[in-house]
Amino acid sequence: MPGPAVDTIQRFGSVEDDQKYTRLVELFTDDAVYYDPFFGAQRGKEAIRTFMEHMEEVVPGSGARFDEWHSEGDVDCGWAQWIMVAPNADGDEVPVPGQSLYRLRDGKVSFVADHVDCGAYRRLRGADAKVPDHVTPLGMSASPDHTGGTALDTIRRFWSIQDEGDYAALGDLFADDAMFVDPIDGTFEGIDAVRGFLDKMVTDMPAMGATFELVDAAGDENVGWSQWWCRLPGGSVPGWSLYTVRDGKFTLDHDVFDTNAARAANS
Repeated sequence: MPGPAVDTIQRFGSVEDDQKYTRLVELFTDDAVYYDPFFGAQRGKEAIRTFMEHMEEVVPGSGARFDEWHSEGDVDCGWAQWIMVAPNADGDEVPVPGQSLYRLRDGKVSFVADHVDCGAYRRLRGADAKVPDHVTPLGMSASPDHTGGTALDTIRRFWSIQDEGDYAALGDLFADDAMFVDPIDGTFEGIDAVRGFLDKMVTDMPAMGATFELVDAAGDENVGWSQWWCRLPGGSVPGWSLYTVRDGKFTLDHDVFDTNAARAANS
């Protein structure tokens, strides 16, 4: 069952109805951090207020809107998925998928970081467009003071097993009706499909010279997320994973990263 955090996160989606973003300021702690991949980190409620005032001009002025907002949350963490739709230079609407990570403290948002699909953003703004910065927010909210629950325990078990390179063993952490979304290989629905994908990774990852490094993770009982590095021979690519958990097993693992950067680092 969703917790109270999902109601707070859903208010971020609801504000898109009129794009009056300053209404969100009351949801933040005084020391909150809001990270935007184009404008950087806004630290403290007053900086966030100034940022939101700017967004009330920039977003409507660009003709952008946000569709298909989906929120997941427990008590102290959560995430959202959404699609930004905006016109390109020719006036054609281009959908740009995005995600947001949240941490909460005493019912208020203490951290938000947004992520946009880099390939889709290039299709929107052109090859010379500013590259979204998804490196800086990695670990920005990490703190030993954060507590967790079953979801965070499951995430940590996942990374402990993955660190050993035994991808096939990860299948035991997924529910029968689980879904695994990989931006390159696609969507795998059901435990048999997920296990098949993970079995394939046993040979594919070493062949690519790929290793992974966990940077930060958050989770309560049923919802969590992680930030990580994928290390490849030609460079490192930052990534995020969104999770839902039931009875200690993943029902969703949705990975996001810049696929063009990953292919370049592996060439």
